[in-house]
Amino acid sequence: MRAEITLSKIPDPKALASCLSPEVTEDLAKTSMEVEIGIDSLKIKIAAEDVSSLRAALNSYLRWLRIATDTNEVITQL
Repeated sequence: MRAEITLSKIPDPKALASCLSPEVTEDLAKTSMEVEIGIDSLKIKIAAEDVSSLRAALNSYLRWLRIATDTNEVITQL
């Protein structure tokens, strides 16, 4: 099972990728993840052994992405 998340038109994809780096280095059970950084985009590829593991990984990475982007918005407004 595989899934891919692409975020486009983001101001600093390297910074967002660095926020995820602790999670990327420690894969979730039965999953692996890869991050590709573009000029204004970030692509996350997740592979899992089964649907349940893929769903859990997607939920986790989407939550971490949301936290990182929300935090960035708050900081830029200060």
